[in-house]
Amino acid sequence: MRHTGRLKLMAAGVGMSLITLTTAGLALSNNAFASQTMTPTTYLNLRSGPGTGHSVVTVLSPSQPVTTTGNTSGAWYEVTTSDGQTGWASGTYLKPTGSSGATGGSSSAPTASGSATTTSAVNVRSGPGTGYSVLTVAAKGTTLPTTGKTSGGWTEVIRDGQTAWISTSYLTAGSGGGVGVPVAGQIRTTASLYLRTGGSLDDDYTGVLPAYSVVDTTGATTADYTEIIYQGERRWIATRYTGAASASGPSTPSTPAATGSVYVNVGSLNVRATSAADGAIVATVDRGDELKTTGVTSGDRLQIIYNGAVRWVFKAYTSTSKPSTGTASPLTSSVSLPGYAPLQNNAKVGVQHVIDTYPAIRTIGGWRASSAYSSDHPNGRAIDIMIPSYSSASGIQLGDKIAADFQANAARYKVSYIIWRQKQWNASYPERGWRQMEDRGSITQNHYDHVHVSFKA
Repeated sequence: MRHTGRLKLMAAGVGMSLITLTTAGLALSNNAFASQTMTPTTYLNLRSGPGTGHSVVTVLSPSQPVTTTGNTSGAWYEVTTSDGQTGWASGTYLKPTGSSGATGGSSSAPTASGSATTTSAVNVRSGPGTGYSVLTVAAKGTTLPTTGKTSGGWTEVIRDGQTAWISTSYLTAGSGGGVGVPVAGQIRTTASLYLRTGGSLDDDYTGVLPAYSVVDTTGATTADYTEIIYQGERRWIATRYTGAASASGPSTPSTPAATGSVYVNVGSLNVRATSAADGAIVATVDRGDELKTTGVTSGDRLQIIYNGAVRWVFKAYTSTSKPSTGTASPLTSSVSLPGYAPLQNNAKVGVQHVIDTYPAIRTIGGWRASSAYSSDHPNGRAIDIMIPSYSSASGIQLGDKIAADFQANAARYKVSYIIWRQKQWNASYPERGWRQMEDRGSITQNHYDHVHVSFKA
């Protein structure tokens, strides 16, 4: 399990930057000047060819001048450094600083056709979608010129003389007229649902929408998903777990008398409205929580009284004695735990949570003597949760679930960052979401076969 850790902070096909950009990352046109001086807007990989699959020749520093050769390939530009090194750089992270020996000159300034004002603090991005890098955050009440261009639910604006994009839902036209995403209706969720960037299971998720939330819809649907408006941005949720907005939450049956109690003996346990395995989730309880029972069971489900109502939980995840909620001690577990003993306490608690909550996981790596990318493993602050059948749909779904679990409970488990399927999420910058990681050369090093979780000391 050689791989992981804190990323080298580079961009250029890496999708990550060392600094927060203050001007738009300019995507240069294919009719670039034959010889033009450019500067990177962040630390930038110079590669041997036009794409992230090519090897890194060197790393350019922010504002380090380079000269274009005139050769382009898509959004990639062949450039030469001042010391004579030639390679390819992503035009997204380059900006022109002048021109020499060629027709044209510096890029023409964008033309404003109107203006818009932000209705709250909002990300300013390099392109029309959440997959594009965040250039800066515009404060509530910021008025920016607009170019008149839109794309889906995004509006092109002008900031610092360059074009950028803002979610239209967070903008009001200069005259005060709304320019938000059109609302087609409303629906209510019947379970906690992943918020996805597109209308399929293969699309990335950005968070979890609580059960019984009422949200606006855009009218767009796929075979299994419905597009909604969540916190001003378009997201997709599973249609089968939705209903009419007028529908109420789960009914509250008459409450029988409690006959006993049990304790939650896993990291977290879903409380459901019915005894069905897919019954609507109405709450989540934590390890060590006491639950009042009625003495009624249905298959593998146990009836409890929760907040004055009859609810159901998975019986196997409860016990009659209160479990320890402190330092994990899973050494008797049948799960393989290489490098467990030297782990710091926060990492051990994370291991215990995985063992308690995800029985399909059979191997969790921990401490090791060295790591090519960070000191987290050698310092006992990181674990690798190996995903069985990691390339299958079920394996990817399991990894997604575990990554989302630690993301949603980052404060509780003192998570520093998570890596899964060549993407990283940092608890210090949650607004940046999941960001693409550089290609490290193998399935394991790119974290396709395991979820890496680093913890705070």
